[in-house]
Amino acid sequence: MSGTTARTSGLPPSVSVRQTRSTQDQSTPERVRPENCTCGAKLAENARFCHLCGRPVFEPEIPEAAAIPAAAIPQMGAPAGLRGGLAQLPVSFSNPIALRVAFLMSLAIMLMTMIPVVNVLSPVWWLVAGSGAVLLYRRLTGLSLSVSAGARLGSLTGVLAFLSLVIIIGLTLAFTGNEFVQEMVKQNPDASQVLNNPPALALATALALVILFAMVVGMCAAGGALGARFAGRNAKV
Repeated sequence: MSGTTARTSGLPPSVSVRQTRSTQDQSTPERVRPENCTCGAKLAENARFCHLCGRPVFEPEIPEAAAIPAAAIPQMGAPAGLRGGLAQLPVSFSNPIALRVAFLMSLAIMLMTMIPVVNVLSPVWWLVAGSGAVLLYRRLTGLSLSVSAGARLGSLTGVLAFLSLVIIIGLTLAFTGNEFVQEMVKQNPDASQVLNNPPALALATALALVILFAMVVGMCAAGGALGARFAGRNAKV
């Protein structure tokens, strides 16, 4: 290194080394060396450690942490921005927020259906569930749905509610199938002919499911449209 310094500066190596050391000493501030250690022992000249307790004469300097730019700090509002981006998706099964809202409303319909006296008003609960889905979606996203978007959200709720009703009906027939069939035959003796005819039974079951699907989805869609109509703004989503 001294040879390189001598070649670049044109001075003898010894002079260059002395100049380099003097420059380093000038750049480093001289610290006052204490005469006594904290333990009371007198320190020797140019000593780096106490000969009695081994404590260093100068505490090691801890470099200051570099300032972190504000742009590098993650913002806590990122999830809200992500939720806002998801809310901009069209109301369909590809929208996670709309799907979550529809699922919650379908669970509410399922609970209402399982209550003996309250389930008589099931069509009313389907209508209320559609409106409630629009209001809950607006509360989560801060956006007002148009009438068509509210109807779509109600339709999603109706589809999930129909699936929950099919599950309830299936479980009911699985546990009380014989009693249900006997009660049906007592009320309508002609029903035994349908029950003993597998093609007719399958056709009647399919027709009943189609009618139930149309009623549930239609009422929930109507409730969603009404909820969007009277929710306030009529913004398109």
